[in-house]
Amino acid sequence: MKLKVIIMALGLLLIAAFSMPSFAEITEDMVAAAWLFDSNADDISGNGFDGELEGGKFVDGKIGKAVELNGKDEWVTIPKALGEFEEITFAHWVKSTGRENDWRVFFNNTGWKAGDIHYQLHPNNKVEFSIHGNPGGNDTFANFMMAGGEIDTWVHIATVYSAKEQKIRFFINGELDIENDWGGNPGILDSAFIGAWDNQRQWEGLIDEFIIFNTVLDADDIQTVMNDGFETTLAVDAKQKLAVTWGSLKK
Repeated sequence: MKLKVIIMALGLLLIAAFSMPSFAEITEDMVAAAWLFDSNADDISGNGFDGELEGGKFVDGKIGKAVELNGKDEWVTIPKALGEFEEITFAHWVKSTGRENDWRVFFNNTGWKAGDIHYQLHPNNKVEFSIHGNPGGNDTFANFMMAGGEIDTWVHIATVYSAKEQKIRFFINGELDIENDWGGNPGILDSAFIGAWDNQRQWEGLIDEFIIFNTVLDADDIQTVMNDGFETTLAVDAKQKLAVTWGSLKK
């Protein structure tokens, strides 16, 4: 009788596991840097890429606090180089409150040498990702334009590049915007700026939960980070996932 009950319980557990929503598989070793801007510009990944706030202020954000920059003389400096990446994902919340039809930087290397990454809004208002000297041209673009009704609105942007696949994917609010065939060279993240480049191209508005991953995230992972926040996503480890599944079964 006990054996029959155990078999039935295992069967129900399997049914519950297959019927429950999938969890993102994001672990700490996938995180290159993470700036949550919860009243400071520290890198909470533990990798030591703390930012230095040049002006700006911390205000209520999309998740917790965010950094607000004035579009003139405020930005975050990242003084240490992060390294070279064959695969990379940027994921972040932004609210642009001005400078429409002008350059607006998310994350730009201090310089512009071979391999350097520049990641920003182009004056055409599209998300632009650039690697100096990349095959197929330095630049590639999303379809999405941060203009008109997208001004003064929170938008989640994730940009996923793979030199191995020679592909780049832009996600807007968790949905694939466009996939471009592009590249083949790794990108370099040197000392950099969040929200400006060499005292120009400044960001006007808010930036929150700015995360750089050293791998390619898929749509499910991006949606989880977007909806749950970075810290909550990392807190859901394998044991907690099993506990959630078993708790659902018992109910």
